[in-house]
Amino acid sequence: MFDRFGCDTCGRTNATVVIQAEIETASVMTTLGSIEDVPAEEEFSAVELDRIAEQLDPPSQALTEMVRRIANKLELDVCSIYVLEADRQHLCLAVTMGLNQSSIGHVRMKTSEGLAGLVAEQLKSVSVAAASEHPRFKHFPEAGEDKYSSFHGLALCDENQLQGVLVVQTIEARKYSEEEVELINSFAKAIAPFVTHCRLIEYINR
Repeated sequence: MFDRFGCDTCGRTNATVVIQAEIETASVMTTLGSIEDVPAEEEFSAVELDRIAEQLDPPSQALTEMVRRIANKLELDVCSIYVLEADRQHLCLAVTMGLNQSSIGHVRMKTSEGLAGLVAEQLKSVSVAAASEHPRFKHFPEAGEDKYSSFHGLALCDENQLQGVLVVQTIEARKYSEEEVELINSFAKAIAPFVTHCRLIEYINR
């Protein structure tokens, strides 16, 4: 899935990239250790996302499970990850629970477009109760998101570099509580390094 997004490693040799990938892989394995499966319905935190990252392969399957659990935990109708493309000018829908699966890889926007683009531009969260009424709203009919009202997006940053945008949506207009926002923030922080790692590995394997 991630081969279409490339990796921001301009000016670096393949050997350098491979060495860094091996270091990152060793670090991830050391940190996570050996962990058994945890039921989807079990209470979980950002740490649980790390467990999913280790247990599921390919990366797209792990990210799909991550967004599914986030959506279930917060009773969301949609949870999606938009990945920043190699040109750093476009976002592309990489994983979603709630939107049309056929739109993955096809919903694409400039960072100057749409609410997800606004998150990428500002590097700040954007929360809107009625997304379609916002001046930056961009309609993607293929995504099947017409029925969803609320939008909450957060930048996925790793090492101070934007990697993508995490978006959650609900059918009803919804204002997220401080506790919910903090929880979503913790998930975003946990996901960002994994997205970076996935993109790097896919870049090496191309």
